[in-house]
Amino acid sequence: MSQFTFLASVIILLTSLPAAAQNIVVYHEKSTVETGTSRDFSAYVPLSPNTVVWSVNGVRGGNSTVGTVTGTGLRVIYKAPATAPANNVVRLTATSTAYPAKSGTAEITIVRPIPRIWSARPSSFPAGRFQVRLNGANFTRDAIALFNGSPVTAVYESPTSLLVSGTASTAGRFSILVRLPAPGGVTSGPVTVTVTAPSTPVQVTVNPATVSLQAGRTQSFSAAVTGTTNTAVTWSVNGVNGGNARTGTITAAGLYTAPAAVPSPATVTVRATSQQSATASGSAAVTIAPAPTSAAPAISSLSPASVTTGLAFTLTINGSGFVSGARIKLGAQEEAAAFLSATRLTMSGSISAAAGSTIPVQVVNPNGTVSNIVNLSISAGETSGGGSGNDNVAAARLLDQATFGPTKASIARVQQLGVEGWLQEQFNLPATQIPNTFGDSASALRAWQVHNFAHANDQLRQRVIYSLGQILVVSRDKLPYPAEIIPWMSLLSRHAFGNYKDLLREITILPSMGKYLDLANSAKPGVGGGANENYPRELLQLFSIGLWKLNPDGSQQATPAYSENDVRQIALALTGWTYPTAPGQQPRSENWEYFVGNMETREGNHDTSAKSFLGCTVPAGQTVVQDLDDVIDCVFQHPNVPPFIATRLIRSLVASNPSAAYISRVASVFADNGAGVRGDLKAVIKAILTDPEARNDTPTATSGRLREPILHVVAFGRALNAQISPSNQFTYIFDNMGQSALSPPSVFNWFSPLYRIPRTSYFGPEFQIYTPSQSVERANFFLQILTENFGDFRVDLSPFTGVAGNSAQLIDAVDNALLHGRMPQAMRDSLSRALAAAGDNQQRVTAALYLTALSGYYAVQH
Repeated sequence: MSQFTFLASVIILLTSLPAAAQNIVVYHEKSTVETGTSRDFSAYVPLSPNTVVWSVNGVRGGNSTVGTVTGTGLRVIYKAPATAPANNVVRLTATSTAYPAKSGTAEITIVRPIPRIWSARPSSFPAGRFQVRLNGANFTRDAIALFNGSPVTAVYESPTSLLVSGTASTAGRFSILVRLPAPGGVTSGPVTVTVTAPSTPVQVTVNPATVSLQAGRTQSFSAAVTGTTNTAVTWSVNGVNGGNARTGTITAAGLYTAPAAVPSPATVTVRATSQQSATASGSAAVTIAPAPTSAAPAISSLSPASVTTGLAFTLTINGSGFVSGARIKLGAQEEAAAFLSATRLTMSGSISAAAGSTIPVQVVNPNGTVSNIVNLSISAGETSGGGSGNDNVAAARLLDQATFGPTKASIARVQQLGVEGWLQEQFNLPATQIPNTFGDSASALRAWQVHNFAHANDQLRQRVIYSLGQILVVSRDKLPYPAEIIPWMSLLSRHAFGNYKDLLREITILPSMGKYLDLANSAKPGVGGGANENYPRELLQLFSIGLWKLNPDGSQQATPAYSENDVRQIALALTGWTYPTAPGQQPRSENWEYFVGNMETREGNHDTSAKSFLGCTVPAGQTVVQDLDDVIDCVFQHPNVPPFIATRLIRSLVASNPSAAYISRVASVFADNGAGVRGDLKAVIKAILTDPEARNDTPTATSGRLREPILHVVAFGRALNAQISPSNQFTYIFDNMGQSALSPPSVFNWFSPLYRIPRTSYFGPEFQIYTPSQSVERANFFLQILTENFGDFRVDLSPFTGVAGNSAQLIDAVDNALLHGRMPQAMRDSLSRALAAAGDNQQRVTAALYLTALSGYYAVQH
């Protein structure tokens, strides 16, 4: 008897048994399904005919309360309801059509999406009242937090953020869980926090607290340190240890020497920071007055001698007797000057005055002496297309998209060079180097990063680094030390204007990414933990092609872009990488963590079998590097990559809702830069910023993007000529605004690029972290900047205080600084009413800037 004949006989025998002796079985007999998700089920039916009907809790086909069944055969899809029913266990039944008494049942437990906790910040705190922000996923408004098993207060901020507060009475290590209540209740895995013994905080007081000092003179300061036996302090001036020639110097003993010329602003901050606790410091305010002198400046000529009304300009003042700190007086308005020499000053600005008129120009030295008057002629601007006002708007909009915010000087530079010329200048600028001075202090690195965003010359590179860093994400939550995260920052800087394929390859073997997404020490099956699928999955989902196949214009098809098998095969291909060998160490099969250089290969840990993924085949017997190159080649050539990366970069730089045509135009440049090169990021960035949709200066209902906290704050500072210290102490405030610097809560970034504004069809990724509580935090920080004007973040309010007595002029000044002349009349009327209620000129300046900065006209980058 042949094998086929034998099997046929068995089948005939089974199907000829009486129906009473046969049972229907539904697989899986017991299972758990999250609300709103689906799962396959199948029925074994040893009857003839073997057709069945499916029901849920007795309802044929199910319904929206208990879940629905799709399909009519032996294999169907069950979809759980959006909300778990009161009795969250339902029965899925397959009943024979020929023998209605015969049926099989699966028991399905419907649960809510399980909450995930990725991190808790802070993860360590002293006993007593505490507040911890949990970062994770699937948090809900009715979530319950458990601290060491006991309920504590939980405030919902977003699906990825939950604020937990309570009291820890003793020191130790404790767990925090998140529970979603019934029906369908589930509980997260734990996150561990450390509660330390309460301690007396270290406090530092500087004496004297306020001083007025002439330029070049000295003042001795003392510091009283309490809460520790270590009373040593480090002295700094405006955040610079030991100070500098511009703001004054200070010795280790606290002897401060004022600068030779009055700085701008004239008040500096002398700070003593505890060497025991870097967060404890005290400060003194030192106001520098001009040293007595009889020398007076003199103006011989102005270049140019005539400027266009309303148009930004750069003016050179030639003469004698100029000193550092001199200011330029244009009529009644004073502006800061750039000191080039005793015979030359420059300034950038704009003047709104009648064509044909003249404006008197004088130089005011820090000692109060004033030069002679030379008149500056005012000419008419072009009238077509709105003239110089449009020029300002066009330049400012480009800088909003390509930098961390426009300044007077950068607007003038764009107007001088044009868009193409300015972009080329930025492409040619050397990259800002990251100093190697942070030790183990991630806080110091975060402070420097925000300072760098505000002050770096290579603004376009820094803005592109910022955008790429939200695609190729790592986080301080898993890379807590500067030595671990700086290589990632440097890599993005090197490749910001390079080729995306090179960037993908290098980030794959970067130790920082190797640790963050677990590719380091991923090995073939049977060695260690086997092939890790974490990095391969994110390489596809987040770094290159996304979840679904895309059309060239970024629109989504109904077909998945990759399968689980693709992930598994790529994971095998990427086995055999380990950390670099540290100096003085012997190479190991699996090296310890070290972050200088690329990861190293270990052929003995590499899977050498043939692999197949994304329609590509990798032959057997290849080396670690050969398999890596084949993976990157295959992924990079996938048709999704151009529209996927184009969409991500456009949303980060220009607009959350670009048109399909815009995406298609940029994607085509990614696919071919015009010289047959795929993935040329310089060409892609240029295409994004010069596209007609980006350069359209008339906003539409869907143009622009919401400024996230870091971009909002830094742009505001740049508009007000802020000086942000590289060792500032305020970056923790961004934690409360949902954008902890260098610490996105997951590989999905601080916010999802696919997030839509609630109750609309519009994308608005940054709105995901603009919850009510986070928006209040942002507003409070803006008020702090304006009212405290603290040493770490000093803004120049002089252009506004000089006109504060006249509401119309003050509103004009604020409009020009923040909105570049685009403030609508209704907003002007609202500001006028608000200013009328202010008690003094300082309050008027604060109110005008504060309300404008938080308005949709500024908070949204149009």
